[in-house]
Amino acid sequence: MHVQANGWSMYSLPGGSAAYKDFFIAVAVITTVFVTVATISVLAVFGAVIVPIPMLYYYSRLGRLPGVLVLALSLLIAMTILRALGFQAVFWYFFVLGSMGPVLSEVLRKDYTVEKTVICSVSVLLILILVILFYLSLGSVQAPWDIVGAHISTMVHENIELYSRAGISIQHIETLKENEGHIARLLMGLFPAFILAGTAFFTWLNILGGKWLFGKKGMWYPDFGDLTLWKTPDKTVWLVVIAGVFILIPSQVFRILGVNILIVLLFVYMLQGLAIVAFFFERKNVPVIFRALGYILIFAQQLLLFIVTGLGLIDTWADFRKASRKSD
Repeated sequence: MHVQANGWSMYSLPGGSAAYKDFFIAVAVITTVFVTVATISVLAVFGAVIVPIPMLYYYSRLGRLPGVLVLALSLLIAMTILRALGFQAVFWYFFVLGSMGPVLSEVLRKDYTVEKTVICSVSVLLILILVILFYLSLGSVQAPWDIVGAHISTMVHENIELYSRAGISIQHIETLKENEGHIARLLMGLFPAFILAGTAFFTWLNILGGKWLFGKKGMWYPDFGDLTLWKTPDKTVWLVVIAGVFILIPSQVFRILGVNILIVLLFVYMLQGLAIVAFFFERKNVPVIFRALGYILIFAQQLLLFIVTGLGLIDTWADFRKASRKSD
């Protein structure tokens, strides 16, 4: 086995029965995670956080080759179990989620800044998703973008059916059904921003989750500094202005492009707003349970999320954390 200076295993397991025991424990844990996420619908929403973190841990601990074997065996066993139970599990969905662990591990080894870590990880994951889409298109008569469009159309239709069973007024349901195609086309146009922001957000959460887990296990992890002080470069605000200009241009192409850019930028400023919230939580020594409740409320209430995003944008000029440090 080759070991890096940071203590992470690189290639293979060391000798001894304990190492192989760890390998099979890893397979059992990852398989259990796959099956649990697939069978409990509530956890499916959080699958992008629940799956990659344990995979990141075992891949970093066991090494590259054992880590890849853990992922492959876990996928094989989980798919077999799920099919035996009658679940229609999507193999590629779990493959991408599981791959987030090894991708993050490889990038974290480089000891980049947090921005470069997120950008590199997201880039690799998006390339992987594109490769899978092109592969799936080879086995069908659909182009990659048609596969995405068909999935979005199905999702919109299923959600409208869900609303109709949830007691929404018939008038609203009829309006949604009449505009079903338009909604699907709109979402298809905004898909690049959604997939980019979504992948970046879950990568960010996995980086934070990995930092906590590796700290508990006494393993090396990159030192990203005090993330509560993180902020985007001030010049980024000009991209918001450019996106606004694109939206005002009477052209469908420019409008869609402008909205896509704006969604990604608002996501970035949301992260900055969350850093501000975390900063004041730290300053006021807010108990962990109340911090958790605060974050849950932010994501549960769209108005609070909008306010947090606004804080991140306004921080470009106000610099809330600098004012707080001066007062201290």
